[in-house]
Amino acid sequence: MTTIAKCLVVFAVFASFAFLGFAWVSIMGGPNWDAEASALPDYTIQKSGDKWSVTERVGGATVSVPRASVEASAIIAAREDLQKKKQGEIDRLKKETSAFKAATAEVKKLNAADVKALEARVAELHQQLEGLNAKVLALSNDVVKHSQEAQAIRTEATKRREDVFRLARELKEIRADNYRADELQKRLRDQLMQLNGVELALESRNKQLHSDVQGTAGPR
Repeated sequence: MTTIAKCLVVFAVFASFAFLGFAWVSIMGGPNWDAEASALPDYTIQKSGDKWSVTERVGGATVSVPRASVEASAIIAAREDLQKKKQGEIDRLKKETSAFKAATAEVKKLNAADVKALEARVAELHQQLEGLNAKVLALSNDVVKHSQEAQAIRTEATKRREDVFRLARELKEIRADNYRADELQKRLRDQLMQLNGVELALESRNKQLHSDVQGTAGPR
């Protein structure tokens, strides 16, 4: 029993010196956890007794802290919660982007068919209009005899002109819609690249904090 007691005393003394060394290293060169906490404006990180707690500023939801006695653990819990929310937002935007791309592809496919059909129709109407104008010119020398027929042809030509103008406007609108869809897809692609950059930065920062915590949360 005496030998065991002596061993326990030696171990207690060694642990005390190790704790003092850990505390000195944390004070002299460890991370500034208060500054890290202030860099998380969406969360309230505070100590009650010997326990650290994390709550969201908006809504007041509580974030679980694995090691509530360590401030670094509370900060990492807040950052992991923030990263989880960011990842959720990124996943949502990716899903919306995929859906938009599919819808855009379908619209482009339909528009392409419509544009082709409208272009063929416009060409056909132009040919018809040219033919009607030729008839009008040929019949202009016999206005009295063929006045009714010429009037009917002129009426038909007017209708064809209106059809040509209307279809030309529709074709222009479809092309404008295609252009806007392309621009919107470019903006979504740029936004997705920015979010991917934010995700990589958060992952890097989280790894750094984990490393700092492992360095500061040594034996006490």
